[in-house]
Amino acid sequence: MRLLILGYSSIVERRVLPAAAEVGRIETISIASKSRPRPENWPKQGLFFDDYEAALRGSDCDLVYLSLPNAMHERWAMAALAAAKHVIVDKPAMMTLAASERAVEEARRVNRLVAEATVFGYHPQFATLAEFVAETGPMTQAAAQFIIPPLPIGNFRSHAEFGGGCLLDMGPYAAATMRILGGDGISDVTALAGGRHPETGVDMGFSMLARLGNGGTFSGHFSFEGEYQNRLLVVGRSGSVLIERVFTPPADHHVEWRRRIRNVDDIVTFEPADGFANFLEAVTSAIAGGDHERFHRDLVSDARCRDMIAKALASSNPPHQSV
Repeated sequence: MRLLILGYSSIVERRVLPAAAEVGRIETISIASKSRPRPENWPKQGLFFDDYEAALRGSDCDLVYLSLPNAMHERWAMAALAAAKHVIVDKPAMMTLAASERAVEEARRVNRLVAEATVFGYHPQFATLAEFVAETGPMTQAAAQFIIPPLPIGNFRSHAEFGGGCLLDMGPYAAATMRILGGDGISDVTALAGGRHPETGVDMGFSMLARLGNGGTFSGHFSFEGEYQNRLLVVGRSGSVLIERVFTPPADHHVEWRRRIRNVDDIVTFEPADGFANFLEAVTSAIAGGDHERFHRDLVSDARCRDMIAKALASSNPPHQSV
């Protein structure tokens, strides 16, 4: 399988390329970048392009990985599907629920896969977490915090015209966590907006509360406005787990759980695992087997969840009306 990456971003350089190098089904990797020069070398080196259209025309790739500013995702995902390529898109795959549904509809029409790269759930700890909840549950509540310091003004996430803002950037973490822990379908969503960027006005954070499909509750605080936080607490009837670095564990990181069962604490440590590599393994396996629907369902489900958060934010923080 031949991979073409559109957009030589930091996440591509740090995580996608090393992960793709470990995936056996990926034979060659080509790169297209308009903003950065050709790298001296990269694993499984294929072609380099300085134009995205030329890359789609000139590459013999089977699979395209899009790592572009959010506002460009829909255009290039649809272009890749039109060129009969399978597509992975950095989160958020699309900026709206309607765009997500259009992309999946087109992927189904041309018998191709389109997937959102929300990779944290592919860490092995989540299979263990499901077993833990089955043994100590039912799960009654989960609480997440993902907070980063303010981004530089030059970062595209600071600009609405590029699809910036905290809800688009971090909403996929909230949506995927709720899907993983509670199944499809959330309800009773309430939300409170954080601040606005002092120069560009994009949203800088949100807090939310929702009822999950399995009856538990999820609360989350996501922000570009504070000291770094990255954790998830899952509470069941007779046990709980607190996980640090849950959303972005490095490939060489030993994830630790602070586990409590019937008021007895212990520490569980996991061997390092690369969520990006596991995700790419799952995608390439699905392509090889012709089973695309799991990724399509997840993409639309998470977009629908993010849309519900957006509506709850709009309801609780209505725009000022002129008198």
